[in-house]
Amino acid sequence: MAAERLVRIRELWGENMKTKLTAQQVLVIANNYKRDFNLSGNIENDNNRTIRSYEGFDGVQGVAWLVLVGITPTGFETEDEYTIVISDEQAKVEYIIDPTGHYYAPHVKDSDEMSDEEFDAIWDEETN
Repeated sequence: MAAERLVRIRELWGENMKTKLTAQQVLVIANNYKRDFNLSGNIENDNNRTIRSYEGFDGVQGVAWLVLVGITPTGFETEDEYTIVISDEQAKVEYIIDPTGHYYAPHVKDSDEMSDEEFDAIWDEETN
């Protein structure tokens, strides 16, 4: 019974999932993106906590990788990290979830000015 639960937990955490990318490749993609768009923060080397794959995630076809980036909160931020969402299929960053939970994509022109509807039209496969 305990072994079955452990297998189920690993499935939910994505540990038995088939992926095209490795955690190391995802780390390289995330660090390159941070550098290219001059984003702050550090990605810790604790891959079990900071880099996780999921069977699906909002607006990402197939497997999605979430990379947590630690930051020093300012008066405007409520959390001490943001998340880089990477598509396993595309091997690229789809968007970022900022410390307050808002989605944006620095690689998309004027993404910081998008409304929720505009963002959904670009990233949500149900609206495409």
